Amino acid sequence: MTDSTSASVSFAQCRRAARAVRAAEYGRRATATVRGGRGISSLLRARGPLPVLLYVAAREGRLVWQGERGFMVLEPPLLISRRFHGAGVGLRLLRLVDRHWQTLLFAGPPTLALTVAACLLPFPGARLAVLLLALAAVAHVAVLMAAQVVTSGWALWRSFGTAGAGPRAVAESLAGRHWTVPLCHQEDVHRTDELLRRTTGRLSTLVAVHAEAAAADLGFRVQRGDSAETLVVLRRGITTEAVRRCLDAHDDKAGDPVEVLVLHPPSTASDPSDRRVVSGSFLLWYVSGAAVSVLVGAQLVVGWERAECPGECPGRPVTYTSALRWLSHRLLLTEPDGLSPATAQTQTIGWLLGLMALMAVPVTYVAVRQQAKALRIATEPHRRLNRRMMPTKLLLVVATSDERDAVFRSVAAVNGTGPERRRLGDHTAFALGRISEVDLYVVQSEQASGGPSGSALVVSSVLDHLAPDFLVAVGICCGTRPERQELGHILVSTQLRMMDHRRVGDADGEPLVVLRGDKVSASPVLLDRLRAAEIDWTGAKVHFGLMLSSSVLIDFAPLRDRMVEEERDALGAEMEGGGIHAAAARRHVPWIVVKAVSDWGAGKTDDAQVPAARNAADFVTHMVRGGALDPQSGQSAHTGR
Repeated sequence: MTDSTSASVSFAQCRRAARAVRAAEYGRRATATVRGGRGISSLLRARGPLPVLLYVAAREGRLVWQGERGFMVLEPPLLISRRFHGAGVGLRLLRLVDRHWQTLLFAGPPTLALTVAACLLPFPGARLAVLLLALAAVAHVAVLMAAQVVTSGWALWRSFGTAGAGPRAVAESLAGRHWTVPLCHQEDVHRTDELLRRTTGRLSTLVAVHAEAAAADLGFRVQRGDSAETLVVLRRGITTEAVRRCLDAHDDKAGDPVEVLVLHPPSTASDPSDRRVVSGSFLLWYVSGAAVSVLVGAQLVVGWERAECPGECPGRPVTYTSALRWLSHRLLLTEPDGLSPATAQTQTIGWLLGLMALMAVPVTYVAVRQQAKALRIATEPHRRLNRRMMPTKLLLVVATSDERDAVFRSVAAVNGTGPERRRLGDHTAFALGRISEVDLYVVQSEQASGGPSGSALVVSSVLDHLAPDFLVAVGICCGTRPERQELGHILVSTQLRMMDHRRVGDADGEPLVVLRGDKVSASPVLLDRLRAAEIDWTGAKVHFGLMLSSSVLIDFAPLRDRMVEEERDALGAEMEGGGIHAAAARRHVPWIVVKAVSDWGAGKTDDAQVPAARNAADFVTHMVRGGALDPQSGQSAHTGR
């Protein structure tokens, strides 16, 4: 999938992303910027190869990933770079390669050459190979050291007569004190603002997580606070001129003679942090104390026993070795054969050691518990960061091929991602990639709520497998207010009335209808987000209000009028909302219906269905693109249900 969670970006994707960077307009310069200066010599970069660097950044949550053609890398200040730790030996090795690339290239080849030479040394026929390997190791070190001398001398020569620090030095100084973006690659300049918004949001999360971890190390609990961290974007790390110009508009220090853009992220609130606990290392002290007690106590036992029996005393611990043997057995709650003390002092110290052995059981239990708790707290920042980086899952439900294709086109127009099939039990969902911090999925049911393939059972099954955070029915409906609506206008359900459950009685030969179906409110969170999205929406007009849901396909004016008479406030009628509500309500998933008018419930044609479906899909995509459903400071979207 092109647009996935940064923590799940594969190494193959990182390799392709690195190739895209190198092929960009300023790709070579950006690569040199993110890999750092050549400190050991002018021949070696400070950081590892670009694919390794990107992969490590993804695992540490520092890679803001739109896809292989759009991403930013965040680099922490020097003072907190040590706080990045992750699970797994593989990640630790890759981090070692990334952070110590110069050292590995400087010391690795000669070390390997000398090791092979040492292995070949016992073989007389390999003496020439041994000599060549040794010379190669010496030559490697000599060349790099010579290059270092030349580089240092040239830098010293250039420094003479230079007044103050240049723009490059100022940029490097800012990078050491602030969070920076040393690499920004975006081939679609129209998505630059979205990438920047996601980067500043990710920065707020990273700052909050590391602040909580630092406070926990000191035994403090962080309550709530706002991030005031400055973000420094290195201009040399931006791969295209178009994106540079786009980011210039966000620069807080325009005109400064430095090669950076200074940005401020939105503030974010942090969660309370766990307080520090004592680890289980005191078990080692306890064991060490027991060993010291035996070693020192043996000397005391010898003195007491010799005072009681100055001569030959068989069966008594009168030598250091025998005393050590007797105390060791006491520590194991046993008595050695043929050896017993004569003094009360020795008996007392033996009983004390036995008590110490008994106490080792609860001490070990508590130590193991404390060590597990300390380990859990030590890795909590990493787990919390992973939770905060988890994107929101949005499931879109459609019922016709026109509705499905409209969603495909609308999402692809924003993120360039085509649908990817996902088998979820008996049903197929389509993963559409990510917009902002939201992963989008589409599932298609048959028309109406009931039946084996109706929306109720299909959505219920998919919810069990996918566990989305939000659920939106997208598509077409019939309008009921032609005097206020036009074909293509978008209807958003504030409430949904189920029309199928009813009692039909006899009122003097006329049917008396009493509606018994639910009249439910849509998710307040989704309703709020859609109302906010309407402010800068430039497409078809949006109406908010009551919608009717019935499994009857209405193409008969008297039936439409009768339904409107039963619910006079209704704006429109559709067929799948009742089943969607039933499935979502049992699992407490926020839901809403967003559909556009394609007919008036009489004289149906297919002429307006495609543009109406496209309007509804575009409005939902517009809402998601604006960041309305992005996770807020790591809080699960479900908290807003």
